[in-house]
Amino acid sequence: MCQALMEIMKPEIDEIRLQERKETTERVEREAEKKIRETTEHAIKAAVKSLRRFNTSDLDIKMTLMEDYNLSEEEALSYLK
Repeated sequence: MCQALMEIMKPEIDEIRLQERKETTERVEREAEKKIRETTEHAIKAAVKSLRRFNTSDLDIKMTLMEDYNLSEEEALSYLK
């Protein structure tokens, strides 16, 4: 009887497992994207700090950020504040 019940419920159990895997994958992807953003922001801030130590102009820093990090002008300028 128990085996028969398991066979009847198998499609539903498989669907639940699939949904749980999907949710876990999405959560891990979100966490990874967040960590990548944080790491990139840290790297950009460090680059700006280093370039300023070498008396690089804000215009040159902005252009470097736009090229090296594929930032828009507005995004690059936000790091110069």
